Amino acid sequence: MTRTTPAWQLLLAFALSLSTLCVLIGWLENVHIISSNGMYKSIQAEPWIASPSTARLDPSNYLFFPLYGIMARLLDALGILRGVPWKQFAYLNAFWASIGTAIVYGFVHRLTGRPAVAALASVFHFGCGFVLLLSVISEDIMPGYVFVLASMALAGLWFDQPTWRRIAVVGVLFTLGWLIEWRLMFPTLPALALALLVAPGPIARRLGHVLVLVASILATSGIVQLSWEGHNGAIGLHDILWTGKGVATGWAGVTWDKAWMMLSGVGNYLLLVGGFVDPRSAREAMLPLSLSVLLQAAIFVASVIVLWPRRHEPRLRAVAIIFLGTLGAGQVLNFYSQPQDPQMQLNVMPWLTVAWAFLLAAALLSWRVIAVVLAFLSLVPFAYNVSALARWRGDDPRWLAATTALEKRFPPDATVFLYFGYEPITTWKYALWSRTWDWDNKVAIPPAPSADPKFKWIAVNAGAIRHPGWTAAEHAAALKRDIDLALDRGYRVVVSDLWSWPPDVLAAYLGTVAAAGRTDAIYRMLHDDFRATEAFKDPIAGTYYELQRR
Repeated sequence: MTRTTPAWQLLLAFALSLSTLCVLIGWLENVHIISSNGMYKSIQAEPWIASPSTARLDPSNYLFFPLYGIMARLLDALGILRGVPWKQFAYLNAFWASIGTAIVYGFVHRLTGRPAVAALASVFHFGCGFVLLLSVISEDIMPGYVFVLASMALAGLWFDQPTWRRIAVVGVLFTLGWLIEWRLMFPTLPALALALLVAPGPIARRLGHVLVLVASILATSGIVQLSWEGHNGAIGLHDILWTGKGVATGWAGVTWDKAWMMLSGVGNYLLLVGGFVDPRSAREAMLPLSLSVLLQAAIFVASVIVLWPRRHEPRLRAVAIIFLGTLGAGQVLNFYSQPQDPQMQLNVMPWLTVAWAFLLAAALLSWRVIAVVLAFLSLVPFAYNVSALARWRGDDPRWLAATTALEKRFPPDATVFLYFGYEPITTWKYALWSRTWDWDNKVAIPPAPSADPKFKWIAVNAGAIRHPGWTAAEHAAALKRDIDLALDRGYRVVVSDLWSWPPDVLAAYLGTVAAAGRTDAIYRMLHDDFRATEAFKDPIAGTYYELQRR
């Protein structure tokens, strides 16, 4: 069970994973499935690609942009998608995801001593809904996740017999992971510490081991901090350890809507069945989401039954604490933030692959027929989720065409757009027209026509995200001020199909930022103070209406 994994097997796992993901990315022609956040990240990375010596560090992604800036420059030098970082990022994610596949293979191989179990578990993890999704789009989580996954795997293998050197290695890998994406620190840190506290040995030694873990984290963070000292945007060690990302925004908070979004996040982690964005769509997809969650619960229960006789084994206990501890702490934090977000679920859910691996190993030992069935089922998530992703195939070219069509229909120098804020077209306009955020009551705009900025827009969700303390009336009044400003300056105000949403749909979307209670005031302001006439329809961008005062 501790046999070293042959290097050629790890390389083969990496190569098969990378080749499959690259083919899939090319076939899908869409690196913004479900989330277009990766486009913004690729834009933020542009200075790191063009001039890293002057580019600005991001506190919550301290190492992400330097890392992907270097890798994108390498792709440029090789002539691979030169100058198109939003596409390059998807292939870079595939690279890191394939390292993750090799990590899973090596981890399971060391746990079970069986190459067949390691291969099947790797395929199972590779094919899980959110793992596959984030491996083929341009989001920014994958490299940080892989570092944290490596630290969890090594801790599971080593923390039954921890040494200072082993703990330090785990601490360094773990820290590099959360320095790429800051929030990755919180779900796994308590689990690592708890695993050390319950390891065999005197209590004084165990407490010393926890101190070694903390020291390795602080030392790694300090070295990184000193390495960037004097660089544009560099911050101190305290600020690296606590950036406070998302805390004082509408993303944070506990509401009943988060329960539906948690169902969406956990259910879609295994199988991409729908209900991705808001509580209303999650309610509509309740049956398939619930079935996916029940399948995961069944895997958990079955693995507990199989492993119960081995519950006193130190290594098994370490693995359980690390992966289930990360799950527990992570889901508590997710419920406070964005439980439906694939990025938020990715790092807290690898327990599922570990449980599946133990089931496979037990079946191979005792129940050959069941083992054959489980081997087949290991392939099902990948097959199903590829078919699920196919529904978005080719959407990047379609959104590019829609952006061009909107520009022809509504000249940007004379048009202000009103969006909810989640519409994918806003990402494309931001990237292709002008790098300008929504107004949010902070814009002084010249009279129409004005070519600068090209993309002029108002977002309904901005008041909920940036001003969580506003009342419903304050939010509605702020939106009305921006709309009136645009009309008073002679601009056409064009609203997306947000205009046609009934109140329950608007409430569902506002519920994603803990602002469903503002629905009535915003809806009444729009429909009582303004009227709209249909002005444009696009098969992918939807229907647009021209807004006028009543």
